[in-house]
Order: sequence, then structure tokens, then C-alpha cells
Amino acid sequence: MTKENKKGKSLLVIAALLLVVFIGIGTYAIYRSTASGTATVSTANWSVKINNADMETKTFTFNNADISWTSNPGKNGKIAPGAKGTITLELDATGSEVDVAYTATVKSIKIGGTAVTGDDFTVKTKETTDAAGTITYNADSMKKTITLEVTWNGADSDTTTKDTADKAMAGKDVEIEVEVTAKQSL
Repeated sequence: MTKENKKGKSLLVIAALLLVVFIGIGTYAIYRSTASGTATVSTANWSVKINNADMETKTFTFNNADISWTSNPGKNGKIAPGAKGTITLELDATGSEVDVAYTATVKSIKIGGTAVTGDDFTVKTKETTDAAGTITYNADSMKKTITLEVTWNGADSDTTTKDTADKAMAGKDVEIEVEVTAKQSL
């Protein structure tokens, strides 16, 4: 082998090695890439009012004047066993951009500051003492009226013992405490 022949083979080997290196680098570059970006998300609005008061959880106390008595067997605007009425809660989620879940729960019923039981007085929405539901997001209408029915039980089942208890309530105000909660419905 001549010197030139060795030199030519060496150059050929070097060229082949450089070709392999460049191909390897090009292949590596194909699989190596990066990307970057920016995402912007804004939060939904939240606004809930009950009877025009801002709220998330709020307790309301309703008295005789707040109850719309529809059946009032008493004299001179007084109530007595058998009286029936309604309490209206206006839930307004206008401005909210999400579904709103709500509950309205009767916490206590008192006459003259003394707690009475469900046997004496009932406050309910048709079948239950709790009103619950969801206001589904709708940009045009986000309002719900909750109507609680109030009944002073016992007019048809009065007894001497019951009449004595009812007389103790004479001249006293009815107070019904209702807790209303609103939260985002998921």
C-alpha cells in the first residue's frame, strides 16, 4: 500500500465518520423540538341576592307581618289554629355565570320566643320542610321564587289540653327562622 493510497483511505474513513455524525445530529434534531404558549382564562361572575340582600348563607327571621296569611280564622287580623299562609323568598342570581344550587331550611319556629314543634306549626314547600334546587345558568333569567307554606295545625283536633297550650300563645308574635344557602352547582 502506498502512502497516497493510505491517505485516500484515511480521508474516506474520516468523510464517512463525518457523514454519520451529521446524519445522527440531523435525526436527533428532528425529535427534539419545543413549543411555548400562553393561555388566558377569566373567572365566572358570582352574584346572589335573596330578598334583595347579598348573600351566600343568610338566616332570615319572618314574623306575622312577613307572612301572607291566606286563611286566617282569627278575629281582627289575629291568627289562630287553622291559619294558613306563605313566606316568599326571592332568589336572584342575575349576574352569576354559573349554575347556582340553593337550599332553604327552616331552623326554628317560635311563638312569643318559645319554640314550637312541627305538631303545632308546619312550614314546608309542598311535601318537605327544606326547599332545594338549582338555578341553571341562563343569561336571560336567573331568578327563582321559593314559597314556604305556613300552617298552624290543630283546628280540627283541638282538645282541652291543646286549647290551654294555644291560649298561652295568645297575643304573641310568630317567628320563623329560615336559613338560605347558595353555592356554585358542580
